[in-house]
Amino acid sequence: MTKLKNTIKKLFCTALCLILTITIFAGCSSNNDKIDFIYPFSGDIKSFDPQIAKTADEFLLVENCFEGLVRVNDNGKIQAGVAKTWEISNGGKTYTFHLRQGAKWNVKSTSQSSDNKELTKVQELMGESFNPDITANDFVFALQRACEKNTDAPLFSSISNIVNASKIHSGKLSSNKLGVKALDDYTLEINLKSADDGFLNVLATAVAMPCNKEYFNATKGRYGLGLDYTIFNGQFYVSNILEASYILKNNKQYVGDFKSAVTDITLKITDKTEDAAKNLKSGYYDAAYITGQEYDKLKDSDITAISYTDATLAMVLNKNNTIFSNDKLRQAVCLSISDIDTKKYDYLSRATSFTPPSCKIGTDEANKAIGTTVYKQNISKAQQLWKEGLNELGASQASFNVIATEEYKDTVKELVQGIQAGVGSISAYGNDDEHKISFSLKVNILSESDYQNALSKGDYDIALYKFTATNQSPLDFLSTIINGNYIGTVPAAISALKKAQNATAAELAVNTKECETAILADYSIKPVLFESSYYAQASGVKNVQFHPGSGRVSFVNATREEK
Repeated sequence: MTKLKNTIKKLFCTALCLILTITIFAGCSSNNDKIDFIYPFSGDIKSFDPQIAKTADEFLLVENCFEGLVRVNDNGKIQAGVAKTWEISNGGKTYTFHLRQGAKWNVKSTSQSSDNKELTKVQELMGESFNPDITANDFVFALQRACEKNTDAPLFSSISNIVNASKIHSGKLSSNKLGVKALDDYTLEINLKSADDGFLNVLATAVAMPCNKEYFNATKGRYGLGLDYTIFNGQFYVSNILEASYILKNNKQYVGDFKSAVTDITLKITDKTEDAAKNLKSGYYDAAYITGQEYDKLKDSDITAISYTDATLAMVLNKNNTIFSNDKLRQAVCLSISDIDTKKYDYLSRATSFTPPSCKIGTDEANKAIGTTVYKQNISKAQQLWKEGLNELGASQASFNVIATEEYKDTVKELVQGIQAGVGSISAYGNDDEHKISFSLKVNILSESDYQNALSKGDYDIALYKFTATNQSPLDFLSTIINGNYIGTVPAAISALKKAQNATAAELAVNTKECETAILADYSIKPVLFESSYYAQASGVKNVQFHPGSGRVSFVNATREEK
């Protein structure tokens, strides 16, 4: 009897060990199958609605969680998205897309098994009978929404070449008159006013992502405002929002040509105090957007990086200063600003336009398409205008508080040397120099928080400010200048922007230049430098796809060599 008990005990122990072994190896297999990436971002997410995406962080989410008619690879080649094939006809003005059948909205959590009866938020809102198939009508509705004035789509100008888009945007026509129609559930036709070689690239951006009309209406104005009112169709979906991160999971329901091996993405919310370069070098971050100054720290490492020029540094003059209330005096200061030597800075170059090279007109860099708009330093003309302006104003003192942040302390000091040597050297004015003028200029280097506080309060006379393009639209970039608090109301610039927004693709370069010229003619902003930033990948990380200028970062093809 005792022998039998011992035998049973041995068999039980053996079985238990076998179960534990299987469990352990199953766990290891699960972990090995998991490919997760950590990417830092600022968490500037106001909505998941692609049509109103504006910030770099919103574009990042759209890139990974939505798919449009087409995609763009690293080499700029157009690839199939929801559309499997397409034809271009009518002299480049008609696009016909044939959508893949089986593409669906992600209405059921990936963690749910096929027999799970628990309803998701989408199913609760729409009912279990909701058809998640993506059809041509989803793209018709999305583009119609983007053209409506009340949508206020930041990238509207990029689709304004669609027939009747501008008239719809101005309220002259209803959105159902847009030159976009579903020929059947899986065939879409788009008609343009004029041929545009860059239009397929536009269709890969946020403004052209699909939107289900039935679901949109069911959210009752809350579309995109949180995960309960958003559906995704890309390779990933946002599964959770934590205090310090956004968690993206692989969308197992995605049926397109570009499925991802990446299972999880952690978008870590950071602030400017974090050392992105250090975290990249250590491998904590798999990839990151970094500044030129940060990249200098990584030159000798095995970090790989792609540079792109998406920012313009400009000297902004505060019109609340009595001196700057005079047009000639503003012009005099702008013409005095030094044209500095940028050879010692790998990431800085002289600005030839206000719009940075990352913005596109068609397939060309915007600054090259519109040509030079920024005037060079002209001390003699500046001094002449300075005297004329002082005479008009009757001023006896000119005092300037110039602010910048720590990373630009050397740059700003070089820029103001021209002001000091130019207008600052004038001590008298009038017919016989009978009027005396005292001049003082002080550069104050501030912390980022103090700098932003000074800007918001208007506590400065001149500020070295970094204008960054969050997408590839030159008109969106310029509209932030015109509609912001940088130059006040400049009717000529407002009129030029409106004209450019209603222009055809062929007219865009000319009208963008007119808009820039109108801004610069006010002499309250002087663009001085283009600044390059970098998209960097940690050691062993490959194929994170960066779209310079658009803020789009794709992890779809990303891989990592485990050490």
